[in-house]
Amino acid sequence: AGMIVIGLISHLRQISYTVRALTFLGILYLLGVTDLTFFGLAEDWRLYFSGFTILAALFLGWRTGLVALLLSLVTFILIAWQISIGNIEITASAFGSPIPDGSTIIAFSLVFFLMNVVVIAAVMTLLNEFENATKKERQAAATLGQKSAELEHSLNREIQLASEVVLALKREEDLNRLRSKIITTLSHEFRTPLTVINNSASLLEKYYDRLSDSKRKEQLMRIRQSITSLTKLVQGASNVERTQKEVVLTQKESIQFGELCQRLDTELRQETAVSANFELLILGDETKELVLDYYLLKQVIYHLLTNAFKFSAPDLPVRLHLACNNHLTITVIDEGIGIPPDDKDKVWELFYRGSNIDSRSGLGLGLVIVKQLLESMAGEITLSDNPKGGTIFTVKLPVNQRFIESMH
Repeated sequence: AGMIVIGLISHLRQISYTVRALTFLGILYLLGVTDLTFFGLAEDWRLYFSGFTILAALFLGWRTGLVALLLSLVTFILIAWQISIGNIEITASAFGSPIPDGSTIIAFSLVFFLMNVVVIAAVMTLLNEFENATKKERQAAATLGQKSAELEHSLNREIQLASEVVLALKREEDLNRLRSKIITTLSHEFRTPLTVINNSASLLEKYYDRLSDSKRKEQLMRIRQSITSLTKLVQGASNVERTQKEVVLTQKESIQFGELCQRLDTELRQETAVSANFELLILGDETKELVLDYYLLKQVIYHLLTNAFKFSAPDLPVRLHLACNNHLTITVIDEGIGIPPDDKDKVWELFYRGSNIDSRSGLGLGLVIVKQLLESMAGEITLSDNPKGGTIFTVKLPVNQRFIESMH
Protein backbone atom coordinates (compact mmCIF):
# COMPACT_ATOMS: atom_id res chain seq x y z
CA ALA A 1 0.00 0.00 0.00
CA GLY A 2 2.85 2.36 0.86
CA MET A 3 4.47 1.82 -2.53
CA ILE A 4 1.15 2.48 -4.24
CA VAL A 5 0.76 5.79 -2.38
CA ILE A 6 4.34 6.81 -3.20
CA GLY A 7 3.79 5.93 -6.84
CA LEU A 8 0.55 7.90 -6.93
CA ILE A 9 2.20 10.98 -5.40
CA SER A 10 5.10 10.78 -7.86
CA HIS A 11 2.64 10.54 -10.73
CA LEU A 12 0.61 13.52 -9.49
CA ARG A 13 3.74 15.69 -9.19
CA GLN A 14 4.36 15.21 -12.90
CA ILE A 15 0.91 16.60 -13.75
CA SER A 16 0.57 20.35 -14.32
CA TYR A 17 -0.80 22.59 -11.59
CA THR A 18 -3.98 23.41 -13.55
CA VAL A 19 -4.81 19.74 -14.19
CA ARG A 20 -4.28 18.86 -10.53
CA ALA A 21 -6.45 21.78 -9.42
CA LEU A 22 -9.25 20.90 -11.83
CA THR A 23 -9.11 17.27 -10.74
CA PHE A 24 -9.43 18.16 -7.08
CA LEU A 25 -12.22 20.66 -7.78
CA GLY A 26 -14.04 18.09 -9.88
CA ILE A 27 -13.94 15.63 -6.97
CA LEU A 28 -15.42 18.24 -4.64
CA TYR A 29 -18.13 19.06 -7.13
CA LEU A 30 -19.07 15.39 -7.59
CA LEU A 31 -19.18 14.91 -3.82
CA GLY A 32 -21.60 17.83 -3.54
CA VAL A 33 -23.81 16.47 -6.31
CA THR A 34 -23.79 12.99 -4.73
CA ASP A 35 -24.55 14.30 -1.25
CA LEU A 36 -27.43 16.47 -2.48
CA THR A 37 -28.89 13.69 -4.62
CA PHE A 38 -28.85 10.95 -1.99
CA PHE A 39 -29.08 12.89 1.27
CA GLY A 40 -31.15 15.94 0.38
CA LEU A 41 -31.04 19.54 1.55
CA ALA A 42 -30.41 18.75 5.24
CA GLU A 43 -26.97 17.23 4.74
CA ASP A 44 -23.42 18.44 3.79
CA TRP A 45 -23.87 19.46 0.15
CA ARG A 46 -23.29 23.14 1.08
CA LEU A 47 -19.85 22.34 2.47
CA TYR A 48 -18.81 20.55 -0.71
CA PHE A 49 -20.17 23.23 -3.05
CA SER A 50 -18.75 26.08 -0.90
CA GLY A 51 -15.37 24.36 -0.81
CA PHE A 52 -15.58 23.83 -4.56
CA THR A 53 -16.39 27.54 -5.11
CA ILE A 54 -13.86 29.06 -2.68
CA LEU A 55 -10.98 26.78 -3.67
CA ALA A 56 -11.67 27.47 -7.35
CA ALA A 57 -11.18 31.17 -6.60
CA LEU A 58 -8.02 30.45 -4.64
CA PHE A 59 -6.50 28.05 -7.14
CA LEU A 60 -7.52 29.62 -10.45
CA GLY A 61 -8.63 33.20 -9.72
CA TRP A 62 -11.81 35.03 -8.85
CA ARG A 63 -13.36 34.64 -12.31
CA THR A 64 -13.10 30.85 -12.03
CA GLY A 65 -14.54 31.15 -8.54
CA LEU A 66 -17.61 32.95 -9.87
CA VAL A 67 -18.06 30.33 -12.60
CA ALA A 68 -17.83 27.60 -9.94
CA LEU A 69 -20.38 29.47 -7.83
CA LEU A 70 -22.85 29.73 -10.72
CA LEU A 71 -22.30 26.05 -11.60
CA SER A 72 -22.95 25.02 -7.97
CA LEU A 73 -26.03 27.23 -7.79
CA VAL A 74 -27.50 25.90 -11.05
CA THR A 75 -26.74 22.32 -9.98
CA PHE A 76 -28.47 22.83 -6.63
CA ILE A 77 -31.57 24.38 -8.23
CA LEU A 78 -31.87 21.58 -10.78
CA ILE A 79 -31.44 18.76 -8.25
CA ALA A 80 -33.68 20.43 -5.65
CA TRP A 81 -36.37 20.94 -8.30
CA GLN A 82 -36.11 17.29 -9.32
CA ILE A 83 -36.48 16.30 -5.66
CA SER A 84 -39.51 18.58 -5.26
CA ILE A 85 -41.38 17.06 -8.21
CA GLY A 86 -40.50 13.51 -7.16
CA ASN A 87 -38.08 12.57 -9.95
CA ILE A 88 -35.32 12.08 -7.34
CA GLU A 89 -36.10 10.23 -4.12
CA ILE A 90 -34.04 10.84 -0.97
CA THR A 91 -32.96 7.42 0.32
CA ALA A 92 -29.94 7.96 2.61
CA SER A 93 -30.69 11.01 4.77
CA ALA A 94 -30.07 10.53 8.49
CA PHE A 95 -32.00 13.68 9.40
CA GLY A 96 -35.17 13.14 7.44
CA SER A 97 -34.52 15.71 4.78
CA PRO A 98 -37.77 17.48 3.83
CA ILE A 99 -39.11 17.73 0.31
CA PRO A 100 -38.38 21.33 -0.77
CA ASP A 101 -40.93 23.58 -2.37
CA GLY A 102 -40.29 26.59 -4.62
CA SER A 103 -39.86 29.13 -1.81
CA THR A 104 -37.43 26.83 0.03
CA ILE A 105 -35.33 26.39 -3.11
CA ILE A 106 -35.21 30.16 -3.66
CA ALA A 107 -34.31 30.84 -0.02
CA PHE A 108 -31.55 28.21 -0.01
CA SER A 109 -30.21 29.55 -3.33
CA LEU A 110 -30.08 33.16 -2.11
CA VAL A 111 -28.38 32.23 1.17
CA PHE A 112 -25.86 30.00 -0.59
CA PHE A 113 -25.13 32.63 -3.26
CA LEU A 114 -24.72 35.57 -0.87
CA MET A 115 -22.63 33.61 1.60
CA ASN A 116 -20.19 32.42 -1.05
CA VAL A 117 -19.97 35.82 -2.74
CA VAL A 118 -19.02 37.39 0.59
CA VAL A 119 -16.46 34.67 1.31
CA ILE A 120 -14.92 34.90 -2.17
CA ALA A 121 -14.70 38.71 -1.91
CA ALA A 122 -13.07 38.48 1.51
CA VAL A 123 -10.62 35.81 0.38
CA MET A 124 -9.63 37.69 -2.77
CA THR A 125 -9.20 40.91 -0.81
CA LEU A 126 -6.86 39.15 1.59
CA LEU A 127 -4.98 37.61 -1.32
CA ASN A 128 -4.57 40.99 -3.00
CA GLU A 129 -3.28 42.51 0.21
CA PHE A 130 -0.86 39.62 0.61
CA GLU A 131 0.32 39.96 -2.99
CA ASN A 132 0.79 43.73 -2.56
CA ALA A 133 2.73 43.19 0.64
CA THR A 134 4.84 40.54 -1.05
CA LYS A 135 5.46 42.85 -4.01
CA LYS A 136 6.54 45.67 -1.70
CA GLU A 137 8.80 43.31 0.17
CA ARG A 138 10.41 42.15 -3.05
CA GLN A 139 10.87 45.74 -4.20
CA ALA A 140 12.41 46.65 -0.86
CA ALA A 141 14.68 43.62 -1.07
CA ALA A 142 15.66 44.54 -4.63
CA THR A 143 16.37 48.13 -3.59
CA LEU A 144 18.37 46.93 -0.62
CA GLY A 145 20.31 44.56 -2.87
CA GLN A 146 21.07 47.38 -5.29
CA LYS A 147 22.16 49.68 -2.48
CA SER A 148 24.29 46.92 -1.01
CA ALA A 149 25.95 46.39 -4.39
CA GLU A 150 26.59 50.13 -4.70
CA LEU A 151 27.93 50.19 -1.17
CA GLU A 152 30.20 47.25 -1.87
CA HIS A 153 31.46 49.02 -4.99
CA SER A 154 32.07 52.20 -2.98
CA LEU A 155 33.86 50.26 -0.27
CA ASN A 156 36.08 48.58 -2.84
CA ARG A 157 36.86 51.99 -4.27
CA GLU A 158 37.61 53.30 -0.79
CA ILE A 159 40.04 50.46 -0.11
CA GLN A 160 41.78 51.24 -3.39
CA LEU A 161 42.02 54.95 -2.50
CA ALA A 162 43.40 54.13 0.95
CA SER A 163 46.10 51.96 -0.64
CA GLU A 164 47.07 54.76 -3.01
CA VAL A 165 47.32 57.24 -0.11
CA VAL A 166 49.55 54.87 1.82
CA LEU A 167 51.88 54.41 -1.17
CA ALA A 168 52.04 58.18 -1.76
CA LEU A 169 53.07 58.83 1.85
CA LYS A 170 55.84 56.21 2.11
CA ARG A 171 58.48 58.95 2.10
CA GLU A 172 56.90 60.69 5.09
CA GLU A 173 58.40 60.21 8.55
CA ASP A 174 54.97 59.59 10.12
CA LEU A 175 53.90 56.89 7.60
CA ASN A 176 53.28 54.21 10.24
CA ARG A 177 51.19 56.52 12.41
CA LEU A 178 49.12 57.70 9.44
CA ARG A 179 48.55 54.16 8.18
CA SER A 180 47.34 53.06 11.61
CA LYS A 181 45.06 56.09 11.82
CA ILE A 182 43.50 55.37 8.42
CA ILE A 183 42.71 51.76 9.29
CA THR A 184 41.41 52.60 12.75
CA THR A 185 39.21 55.46 11.56
CA LEU A 186 37.73 53.61 8.59
CA SER A 187 37.02 50.51 10.68
CA HIS A 188 35.33 52.57 13.38
CA GLU A 189 33.25 54.78 11.08
CA PHE A 190 32.06 52.01 8.78
CA ARG A 191 31.26 49.53 11.54
CA THR A 192 28.29 51.38 13.01
CA PRO A 193 26.26 52.05 9.81
CA LEU A 194 27.02 48.58 8.45
CA THR A 195 25.82 47.05 11.72
CA VAL A 196 22.62 49.13 11.50
CA ILE A 197 22.02 47.98 7.92
CA ASN A 198 22.62 44.34 8.81
CA ASN A 199 20.40 44.42 11.90
CA SER A 200 17.54 46.24 10.16
CA ALA A 201 17.70 43.93 7.13
CA SER A 202 17.66 40.84 9.38
CA LEU A 203 14.71 42.22 11.32
CA LEU A 204 12.73 42.84 8.13
CA GLU A 205 13.61 39.40 6.80
CA LYS A 206 12.57 37.48 9.91
CA TYR A 207 9.64 39.51 11.25
CA TYR A 208 8.28 41.39 8.24
CA ASP A 209 4.73 40.06 8.59
CA ARG A 210 4.67 40.80 12.33
CA LEU A 211 5.90 44.37 12.03
CA SER A 212 3.49 47.25 11.64
CA ASP A 213 3.82 49.63 8.69
CA SER A 214 5.39 52.26 10.94
CA LYS A 215 7.97 49.78 12.23
CA ARG A 216 8.82 48.67 8.69
CA LYS A 217 9.25 52.28 7.57
CA GLU A 218 11.40 52.94 10.62
CA GLN A 219 13.77 50.08 9.72
CA LEU A 220 13.93 51.15 6.05
CA MET A 221 14.66 54.73 7.15
CA ARG A 222 17.53 53.49 9.34
CA ILE A 223 18.97 51.62 6.35
CA ARG A 224 18.69 54.70 4.10
CA GLN A 225 20.29 56.95 6.73
CA SER A 226 23.17 54.51 7.19
CA ILE A 227 23.72 54.29 3.43
CA THR A 228 23.69 58.10 3.20
CA SER A 229 26.26 58.30 6.00
CA LEU A 230 28.51 55.78 4.26
CA THR A 231 28.16 57.62 0.96
CA LYS A 232 29.24 60.89 2.54
CA LEU A 233 32.28 59.22 4.11
CA VAL A 234 33.27 57.67 0.79
CA GLN A 235 32.75 60.96 -1.05
CA GLY A 236 34.89 62.80 1.49
CA ALA A 237 37.75 60.34 1.13
CA SER A 238 37.43 60.45 -2.66
CA ASN A 239 37.62 64.27 -2.70
CA VAL A 240 40.79 64.28 -0.62
CA GLU A 241 42.43 61.68 -2.82
CA ARG A 242 41.52 63.61 -5.97
CA THR A 243 42.78 66.95 -4.68
CA GLN A 244 46.09 65.40 -3.59
CA LYS A 245 46.80 63.64 -6.86
CA GLU A 246 45.47 66.22 -9.28
CA VAL A 247 45.59 69.96 -9.66
CA VAL A 248 42.20 71.40 -8.80
CA LEU A 249 41.06 73.39 -11.83
CA THR A 250 38.93 76.43 -11.17
CA GLN A 251 36.08 77.57 -13.40
CA LYS A 252 35.62 81.21 -12.60
CA GLU A 253 32.47 83.14 -13.36
CA SER A 254 31.30 86.68 -12.79
CA ILE A 255 28.59 87.04 -10.18
CA GLN A 256 27.23 89.88 -8.09
CA PHE A 257 27.78 89.72 -4.35
CA GLY A 258 24.04 89.81 -3.61
CA GLU A 259 23.28 86.97 -6.03
CA LEU A 260 26.16 84.97 -4.56
CA CYS A 261 24.75 85.33 -1.05
CA GLN A 262 21.25 84.39 -2.17
CA ARG A 263 22.41 81.25 -3.97
CA LEU A 264 24.58 80.17 -1.07
CA ASP A 265 21.78 80.71 1.42
CA THR A 266 19.29 78.67 -0.63
CA GLU A 267 21.57 75.78 -1.60
CA LEU A 268 23.38 75.41 1.73
CA ARG A 269 20.07 75.22 3.58
CA GLN A 270 19.06 72.39 1.27
CA GLU A 271 22.34 70.48 1.42
CA THR A 272 23.28 70.81 5.10
CA ALA A 273 21.46 69.97 8.31
CA VAL A 274 20.78 73.63 9.09
CA SER A 275 19.56 74.08 12.66
CA ALA A 276 16.88 76.52 13.76
CA ASN A 277 19.60 78.67 15.33
CA PHE A 278 21.48 79.23 12.05
CA GLU A 279 22.15 82.93 11.36
CA LEU A 280 23.29 84.53 8.10
CA LEU A 281 24.72 88.08 8.06
CA ILE A 282 25.57 89.89 4.82
CA LEU A 283 27.78 92.99 4.81
CA GLY A 284 28.83 94.93 1.72
CA ASP A 285 27.64 96.27 -1.61
CA GLU A 286 25.36 93.58 -3.07
CA THR A 287 25.87 94.93 -6.62
CA LYS A 288 29.64 94.45 -6.48
CA GLU A 289 30.95 92.10 -9.16
CA LEU A 290 33.01 89.10 -8.04
CA VAL A 291 34.94 86.61 -10.14
CA LEU A 292 35.36 83.21 -8.53
CA ASP A 293 34.60 79.51 -8.77
CA TYR A 294 31.17 79.31 -7.16
CA TYR A 295 31.18 75.51 -6.85
CA LEU A 296 34.52 75.38 -5.01
CA LEU A 297 33.47 78.26 -2.76
CA LYS A 298 30.25 76.47 -1.85
CA GLN A 299 32.23 73.32 -1.02
CA VAL A 300 34.45 75.32 1.34
CA ILE A 301 31.49 76.82 3.20
CA TYR A 302 29.65 73.48 3.19
CA HIS A 303 32.47 71.69 5.03
CA LEU A 304 32.91 74.52 7.54
CA LEU A 305 29.17 74.63 8.31
CA THR A 306 28.96 70.84 8.53
CA ASN A 307 31.70 70.83 11.16
CA ALA A 308 30.07 73.69 13.03
CA PHE A 309 26.71 71.90 13.23
CA LYS A 310 28.32 68.56 14.08
CA PHE A 311 30.33 69.87 17.01
CA SER A 312 27.69 72.24 18.42
CA ALA A 313 24.63 71.51 20.50
CA PRO A 314 21.34 71.91 18.55
CA ASP A 315 20.26 74.86 20.72
CA LEU A 316 23.50 76.83 20.21
CA PRO A 317 23.75 79.35 17.34
CA VAL A 318 25.89 78.87 14.22
CA ARG A 319 26.60 82.05 12.31
CA LEU A 320 27.74 82.61 8.73
CA HIS A 321 29.00 86.11 7.88
CA LEU A 322 29.59 87.11 4.25
CA ALA A 323 31.38 90.43 3.70
CA CYS A 324 32.70 92.01 0.53
CA ASN A 325 35.18 94.91 0.39
CA ASN A 326 38.58 94.57 -1.19
CA HIS A 327 38.33 90.86 -0.41
CA LEU A 328 35.49 88.39 -0.04
CA THR A 329 35.46 87.38 3.61
CA ILE A 330 33.57 84.33 4.90
CA THR A 331 33.34 83.82 8.64
CA VAL A 332 31.81 80.75 10.30
CA ILE A 333 31.23 81.13 14.03
CA ASP A 334 30.00 78.42 16.39
CA GLU A 335 29.72 77.98 20.14
CA GLY A 336 30.45 74.27 20.18
CA ILE A 337 33.18 72.18 21.79
CA GLY A 338 36.00 74.25 20.25
CA ILE A 339 39.49 73.09 19.28
CA PRO A 340 42.10 72.43 22.02
CA PRO A 341 45.29 74.53 21.71
CA ASP A 342 47.45 71.48 21.02
CA ASP A 343 45.21 70.46 18.09
CA LYS A 344 45.06 73.77 16.22
CA ASP A 345 48.10 73.09 14.05
CA LYS A 346 47.12 69.46 13.48
CA VAL A 347 43.52 69.87 12.30
CA TRP A 348 44.81 70.60 8.78
CA GLU A 349 46.49 67.19 8.60
CA LEU A 350 44.98 64.30 6.69
CA PHE A 351 42.72 62.07 8.83
CA TYR A 352 43.52 64.00 11.99
CA ARG A 353 40.63 64.35 14.44
CA GLY A 354 40.60 66.53 17.53
CA SER A 355 41.25 65.02 20.94
CA ASN A 356 37.89 66.25 22.29
CA ILE A 357 35.45 64.96 19.64
CA ASP A 358 34.51 61.79 21.61
CA SER A 359 32.23 59.49 19.55
CA ARG A 360 31.13 61.87 16.80
CA SER A 361 31.40 60.36 13.31
CA GLY A 362 33.82 61.56 10.64
CA LEU A 363 37.15 60.81 8.97
CA GLY A 364 38.97 64.07 9.65
CA LEU A 365 38.83 65.19 6.02
CA GLY A 366 36.69 68.34 6.02
CA LEU A 367 39.35 70.91 6.89
CA VAL A 368 41.90 69.19 4.65
CA ILE A 369 39.54 69.58 1.70
CA VAL A 370 38.82 73.20 2.66
CA LYS A 371 42.50 74.12 2.75
CA GLN A 372 43.29 72.43 -0.57
CA LEU A 373 40.33 74.07 -2.32
CA LEU A 374 41.32 77.49 -0.98
CA GLU A 375 44.89 77.02 -2.20
CA SER A 376 43.56 76.45 -5.72
CA MET A 377 41.51 79.68 -5.37
CA ALA A 378 44.44 81.73 -4.00
CA GLY A 379 42.58 82.09 -0.72
CA GLU A 380 43.55 81.63 2.89
CA ILE A 381 41.89 80.43 6.09
CA THR A 382 42.56 81.05 9.76
CA LEU A 383 40.97 79.79 12.93
CA SER A 384 40.60 81.34 16.36
CA ASP A 385 38.76 80.76 19.61
CA ASN A 386 35.30 82.17 20.13
CA PRO A 387 35.22 84.06 23.47
CA LYS A 388 31.78 82.52 24.09
CA GLY A 389 33.16 79.05 23.44
CA GLY A 390 33.60 77.28 20.14
CA THR A 391 35.59 78.24 17.07
CA ILE A 392 35.78 81.00 14.46
CA PHE A 393 36.95 80.17 10.93
CA THR A 394 37.77 83.11 8.65
CA VAL A 395 38.25 82.71 4.90
CA LYS A 396 39.58 85.47 2.63
CA LEU A 397 39.41 85.34 -1.16
CA PRO A 398 40.67 87.92 -3.67
CA VAL A 399 38.38 89.74 -6.08
CA ASN A 400 39.78 89.57 -9.63
CA GLN A 401 39.02 93.04 -11.06
CA ARG A 402 41.19 92.59 -14.15
CA PHE A 403 39.22 89.55 -15.16
CA ILE A 404 35.98 91.49 -14.74
CA GLU A 405 37.23 94.34 -16.92
CA SER A 406 38.33 91.92 -19.65
CA MET A 407 34.84 90.35 -19.67
CA HIS A 408 33.32 93.76 -20.46
